[in-house]
Amino acid sequence: MKDYLAAVLSGLLLAFAFPKFNLEFLAWFALVPLLFAIYGENARRAMKLGFVTGLVFYFITLSWVTNTLVNYGNIPTVVSWMILSLLVAYLSLYIGLFAYLVNRFGKSHPVHIFLLAPVTWTALEYLRSTHSIYGFSWQGLGYSQFQSLPVIQMASITGVYGISALIVLVNAGLFVLLHPAFGKYPVWQNCRKRIAVSTLLLLSLCVGYGWWTLNQTPVYGIQPVRVGLIQGNIPQAMKWNPAYRDEVLGRYRNLSLKAAAFKPDLMVWPEAVTPFFFGRDATGTQYVLDTVRQTQTPMVLGSPALKQSAQELAPGTSEPLRLYNSAYFISDQGESLGRYDKIHLVPFGEFVPFRSILFFIDKMVANIGDFERGEDAKVFQLGDNKFAVNICFEIIFPDLVRQSVKQGAGYLVNITNDAWFGKSAASYQHMSMVAMRAVENRVPIVRAANTGITGSVDAYGRILEATEIFKEDWIITPIHPQTSKPGFYSTYGDIFSQLCLVLVPLFAFMGSRARTPSSYGMI
Repeated sequence: MKDYLAAVLSGLLLAFAFPKFNLEFLAWFALVPLLFAIYGENARRAMKLGFVTGLVFYFITLSWVTNTLVNYGNIPTVVSWMILSLLVAYLSLYIGLFAYLVNRFGKSHPVHIFLLAPVTWTALEYLRSTHSIYGFSWQGLGYSQFQSLPVIQMASITGVYGISALIVLVNAGLFVLLHPAFGKYPVWQNCRKRIAVSTLLLLSLCVGYGWWTLNQTPVYGIQPVRVGLIQGNIPQAMKWNPAYRDEVLGRYRNLSLKAAAFKPDLMVWPEAVTPFFFGRDATGTQYVLDTVRQTQTPMVLGSPALKQSAQELAPGTSEPLRLYNSAYFISDQGESLGRYDKIHLVPFGEFVPFRSILFFIDKMVANIGDFERGEDAKVFQLGDNKFAVNICFEIIFPDLVRQSVKQGAGYLVNITNDAWFGKSAASYQHMSMVAMRAVENRVPIVRAANTGITGSVDAYGRILEATEIFKEDWIITPIHPQTSKPGFYSTYGDIFSQLCLVLVPLFAFMGSRARTPSSYGMI
């Protein structure tokens, strides 16, 4: 029972390290109770204990999923909790597998536990986050530190996964130093000293690099770009109700005209802001284009889009239409300069995964699903600068976001509709990931959200502007686009995480050949 209580404690500490609690310091020792619990246990029990930690952690931090499914997917409350339970169980398996591997191949040896824990956690976090369709990067451990600016600067080299690895390494180091079993053998006492020094040295180097980076004087070669960000605060129930169409458009027009008085270089409206298909609804489209001309400001706006696919036609048939979640870039004269189609869609929100199994979900999300995936990232030109757009959920995927920066984008525009989340922690969790993308790519990010959080983040992860959620608002925010070549992470991607994937079997092999406590003549 004590072991399970320790596993629960780890889950609680992890949960409280994330938004909205924001007790990020807890992450640095949150896994120590779990490591104590699995030490000396058999591998199967260790996996169960890790799974329990995951259940507690994810049920607390992802409970907002039920709000989305019930209020906007018309799914019964009981079914929504079943779906959440499936998601939580799936994610918890990764923590269970982490506990299994550390227990199975760490062989209760301080050095092998210390080496194996960070690379195992990082490799598993990377694997669950990177699938092009079903990947889910939400609540990666490194995101807990988004407010600890000196800590997260190394993400420009390692990505967010390097922050996760550092946190787990510190947890493993503390575990080795605190567990009394490692003081029984003189040879292990020497190991503890080396592990303590190594932990302190690596932590100091990473934080020192962060302080050094933050204290450098940035060199900006061009004038800042002033961006107007519009937060209309349109309730989800109003967005597609024809009775509120004029009110929705009028609200965004009025807010934009207020912002335009301050002469921004770019105006940004949120994801799916138009209550119609932009470009196909003549009246609605003309209203938006007239608004753009009135503001005399180029605009990025989100809208669902219908695209014809003639290449799939059979002779004599009409052209099929495909539905996309898109972002349009419009000139100050009301001319379309390009469109980006969302690549990474939201499961259950924009498509139903595993339809053959979840066939009963179709009717429950009749007004949500059936979007198609976009094919490639787009980079747009505005004046002397290039920028790219990410839509909602896409901002949580490091490798996807870096592609446009690698292609030359000097800043990023994130448009989203977080109304689905309600007044939960999800909007704050989402914003924490925006900050990490900025650091990884060393580019500023501006963000327009229907209900918030709307704001901007500089290239070092500082949140410069942030609105309150569920408040009608607008912001003019100056940003400094990146003009130098893309940095290490933007250029080379997840080399660090891929190295961890290689090191897991290597360290596991080394651990499997290590001497066990009984071989020292003591238990």
